[in-house]
Amino acid sequence: MDEFTQSDVSFGGISRPYIRPMDDTEFKIKKAAEQLESLDYDHVDSMVEQEYFFSKTQGYFSKLNAQRWLITMVIGILTGLVAFGIDMGVKSLVAFKFHYTIYLHGYCEDCFWLPWLFLAGVCIVFVAFASIPVAFITPVAKGSGIPEIKCYLNGIKVADVLRLKTLLAKAIGVMFSVSGGLSCGKEGPMIHSGSIIAGGVTQGKSTTLPFMRTPFFTDFRSDTEKRDFVSSGAAAGVAAAFGAPIGGVLFSLEEGASFWNQQLTWRTFFCSMVSSFTLNFFKSGTSSVGWGKLSNPGLLNFGDWDSIGSAGYSPQHWMGFILLGILGGLFGALFNAINYRITLVRQRYVNVPYKIFIEALIVAGLSATTAMLLSFYSFNCRKIMPHFNIEPSDTLHFGCPEGYFNDMAGLYLTDQETTIRRLFHYNGLAFSLSTLGVHFVSYFLLATLTYGVGVPSGLFVPALLCGASYGRFVGHVLAMLLPSWDLNPGMFSLIGAASMLGGIARMTISLCVIMMEATGQVQTGLPIMATLLISKFVGDLFNEGLYDIHIHLKQIPILEWDGPLVLRKFTAQHVMSQPVITFNRVENVGRIYSILSNTTHNGFPIVNKEGQVRGLILRSQLITLLKKKAFQVSDRKHHKLYERVTLADFTSDYPRFPSITTTNLTESDKEKFLDLTHFMHLTPHTVHYKATLLRVFQIFRTMGLRHLVVVKGNNKVVGIITRKDLAHAEDSIQEKRGNPHLTAVLSSSSESFEVTDDEQTQGGSFSFSPNSTSTQFETYGRQLGQDGLGSKRSSGSSSSY
Repeated sequence: MDEFTQSDVSFGGISRPYIRPMDDTEFKIKKAAEQLESLDYDHVDSMVEQEYFFSKTQGYFSKLNAQRWLITMVIGILTGLVAFGIDMGVKSLVAFKFHYTIYLHGYCEDCFWLPWLFLAGVCIVFVAFASIPVAFITPVAKGSGIPEIKCYLNGIKVADVLRLKTLLAKAIGVMFSVSGGLSCGKEGPMIHSGSIIAGGVTQGKSTTLPFMRTPFFTDFRSDTEKRDFVSSGAAAGVAAAFGAPIGGVLFSLEEGASFWNQQLTWRTFFCSMVSSFTLNFFKSGTSSVGWGKLSNPGLLNFGDWDSIGSAGYSPQHWMGFILLGILGGLFGALFNAINYRITLVRQRYVNVPYKIFIEALIVAGLSATTAMLLSFYSFNCRKIMPHFNIEPSDTLHFGCPEGYFNDMAGLYLTDQETTIRRLFHYNGLAFSLSTLGVHFVSYFLLATLTYGVGVPSGLFVPALLCGASYGRFVGHVLAMLLPSWDLNPGMFSLIGAASMLGGIARMTISLCVIMMEATGQVQTGLPIMATLLISKFVGDLFNEGLYDIHIHLKQIPILEWDGPLVLRKFTAQHVMSQPVITFNRVENVGRIYSILSNTTHNGFPIVNKEGQVRGLILRSQLITLLKKKAFQVSDRKHHKLYERVTLADFTSDYPRFPSITTTNLTESDKEKFLDLTHFMHLTPHTVHYKATLLRVFQIFRTMGLRHLVVVKGNNKVVGIITRKDLAHAEDSIQEKRGNPHLTAVLSSSSESFEVTDDEQTQGGSFSFSPNSTSTQFETYGRQLGQDGLGSKRSSGSSSSY
């Protein structure tokens, strides 16, 4: 193995960098990350596009805006319908499972083995249905999908993340995984489902089903338009999950979207409202409420807080809220740390389909066994008291005499929504302290094991359940120690649920609003917000949020909102890739074909004879031009030849553009020329090679760039920066900050490194002849690096701009 990774090793008390060989798992993850590509969020401002829009009337733009709102409404409706279908499926399957489990328990006169065998068998079968599509068809459907959507909105093209087959695997899979008793929820996958719906509707066609190709919405076949709709779809998923339209908008802004504007805010809110209304309409209509009366705005119902006054609190209760915030941060950090270690083990040993499938079945059997064992052997028979706010029909005797209920079975042998409502709304000591403690520990461990298993699974509900258990535990303890404070354990359960979710996901504003909307209680906003801030602060002392952990475990080059201030010490020249392959305005077809065939670059600067940048052209554009054969015989400009190619030709194959091998050029074609002037990006973003790396990061991140051309004062091209150049630079600098040896090296290089005139010339005019051999390309490729999104020139790792 010729790949290496750096770590620190101590010799005589002095930390020194040590280069160790990568194992197979690290090597595969690194190679998979290098194959990722960026999305083109930067608008291509070409002459062809300018002329196209110049010919349009105001009516065209009004129609375009109306279509955006129509698409937004359709996304909301479809997301609500998918949520309704998942909810109905889960309720039916869970009702079937627990009905016969309880029936068999009574049939065999309180025996353990018969109901356990049935429950474990049903759960394993359900989870098998959930795991098969993930393990054998579309692995990207695993988990909640939130990290993948966050990466997509950040500008990274994740394979199959918005495919129709992924939606089917996600929707059907989460229905069976939740019904199979796994410690997961359906709320997280709803966010991914809404994003997939948004990504599909906007294209007017399907890649999975080629016959579904319509002429509609062709103007929205671009990464920029698709990104905005996916943001709305993610918000619609949150709105459908929690009945929280405003929370959905804030979630999309806080956790998902990397780019935002005022119009997008309005459309996203409208999409969230439509999604919540659609789900509410069908859920209420099919329930006892009846059609036309709306009472079920989301998949997760926290119960009626108004009728029982559960949401009240007094100033002295803040001591408990602060304590819950600290516990939420600690438990959240512990959850993330354990799951991180489990994920490392999965990456190393559970990395083939049959192992992923078998692991899911084992976790299903373990979850069912835990539920039955605790319901049988670790419970308290609680007498049904009037002040408990319990309906006798809402209890499980399960081995307890008449007039009593099994408090552990009431938490485990029912659906998750009912468990949350019981923890929130049962009054007094309806649950014993031992039951709450055992439930928290067992569910906490099951949840850490389940997140990342090969099924669609959400994180929200397990976190809420864990937090609700220890929140109610703390409320009971404080009520016993301070009886004069008149503590409401349901309120502490709510605050605990928020603190746990905040400690794991590190969300603040969006989660606060989601909890407020889900409970319908504005007065809970202040304690929830304070608790979330405390849990985030405490958790950040130990590690980062779970979604970010899983992104970094896959080595995906995501760019955070802000770059570290240490980037001020470095400049663009430290990370740029060079020399750069460039094209002339009128370029030889054979040279274009040779370069595209032997490199994986996605963007090429257009330069004049002096090597000064005049534009930028994308790989997909060049392939389209080669396929259309808009060639000319001489290298002089012919202004009419470009009319053979229209703007629609560049979007017809979106989002999967053809390969260079589909061009079928003859030898005579390769001797001709292409005039790129009308198709190139006329105003590409450039940066001076002495610009600080922090400024480069801000430009790249704010503008959503895929390529940033590095120039010298005379506008000569000396390098190019891509996403992975910045991501790798940030990671390596952070690793080296505490190492005095490497810090000295970097400091000296920052002072002495300079782009020479030779490097400028090489970067600005490196060229291949039409007859260049593959050996020449391989030699150049090893010098520049060809895989992935790009990397530091000085590191010798791979690059693909």
